[in-house]
Amino acid sequence: MMEKYYYLSIDRGQTGIKAAICDENAEVLFVESCKCQPIQSPKPGYAEQDMNIIWEQTVRVIRELLDKHKVLPETIAAVSFSGQGGGNFLVSKDGKAIYPGVLSLDNRHEEVLDKIENPERIDIPRTISFMRWLKENEPDVFERTGWILGSKDWLRFCMTGKANADMSDTPAPVDYEHRKYLTETLEVAGVPECESMLPELCYASEVCGSITKEAAERTGLLEGTPVAAGAHDMIACSAGAGGNKPGHLTIIMGTLGINIAVADANVELPAPERAGESFTFAGVTKDVMTATTSIGSACNTMNWFLNMLFPDVIKEAESKEIGIFELLEQKLEGRDVTPVEFYPYLMGTFYNSSATAGFSNITACTSREDIVLSMFQGICISMCIEIQKLEKRVQHFEQIYMVGGGSKSNIWGQMFADVLDRPIHICRTSEVGCRGAAICAGIALGKMSFDRSFPMPKIRKTYYPRREYTEKYQKQLNKYYRV
Repeated sequence: MMEKYYYLSIDRGQTGIKAAICDENAEVLFVESCKCQPIQSPKPGYAEQDMNIIWEQTVRVIRELLDKHKVLPETIAAVSFSGQGGGNFLVSKDGKAIYPGVLSLDNRHEEVLDKIENPERIDIPRTISFMRWLKENEPDVFERTGWILGSKDWLRFCMTGKANADMSDTPAPVDYEHRKYLTETLEVAGVPECESMLPELCYASEVCGSITKEAAERTGLLEGTPVAAGAHDMIACSAGAGGNKPGHLTIIMGTLGINIAVADANVELPAPERAGESFTFAGVTKDVMTATTSIGSACNTMNWFLNMLFPDVIKEAESKEIGIFELLEQKLEGRDVTPVEFYPYLMGTFYNSSATAGFSNITACTSREDIVLSMFQGICISMCIEIQKLEKRVQHFEQIYMVGGGSKSNIWGQMFADVLDRPIHICRTSEVGCRGAAICAGIALGKMSFDRSFPMPKIRKTYYPRREYTEKYQKQLNKYYRV
């Protein structure tokens, strides 16, 4: 009998779907991907994607992966997931998609928040407030809903025929200790009927089903292959970047700038200083929790300003067939800390929607290079301020890994090391979400654990702090704190 030694990871984002083959140490061997259908906005505030098209695209990318790399389905030990969270993917009682998949960018839920009487200020997630909107505006769809799923939950449902939500990405608040939903939230939101629509809870690293005969015929996978729940993409990235114990921090320099700290599940964390400043999620096992902070837009802010102010630089990078970060580093090589300050809140923050982006300390001597360097500095320093807030909630971070598209930037890698005065590790693989999903599968099958047999990622590069720059950035950081 052929040994099963591969894990298949499915990473579902809003802009793309990836399928990856990972080895027994969760290292990514092969990846295939496709672009998702464009986000649909039939009315202002809507953000939707067709659920059936998402499944068809996933089927196609899995088949392409298996065929192109000649991976035999019988060598796949388990399937797992990483996925964008916070959406409403509604399935009928007979297992059909009954509405477009509603993404976390959708803001229809805001229309009903003022109608909800909530004197005790109980936190009502957008997934549940959207169900209140649906009840009022699309009552037929509300009545037909059997399950409220997330995007990766929908794909898992298509593969297994079972409705589950992993603890890192639930449609309603959860009592983590007792592993049950806090249904009081549904009462307050005026949708008590949703209790019957909440899928069974499981941890990301638990087997929650197997590939059905129908799914096997569609994807080319073997019927009966175990399926692990998988995790919210942030949590999968944390695991994929080595986040197996407290003291670990993952910096995601992607479209958003997100910091994810691993915390002990047995220690109650203090509340953040203000609402929306930090969030807590379950980890991939019951032994760890995660706490996050974010500046909102990170690489997206950089890209927006480059498109606005430096289209010639973008064209130059394209003509030289190199990445924009590589070209900028050539132009900024050897430059000292710039006095120009950049505030990167292009889309506000989770705790201050009125925050804006802008520059200060510009003089007649300011150069284009100063402006670009200030954007790198401003995003980095703002992220580090959020990291310091996170350390107050959790603990000092002894291991720091940076992932995401921004981790390709030598400027940011070195700058974070200098500002934080600690080494910054860059993973060899860029697909840490897929790697985290594979770790969930390995733990689910008992092949890995969160202690001695945890597979730490291979490191491509480590940046070490430079004392003279740390002192300079500390002065800059103090200025940002005063704003």
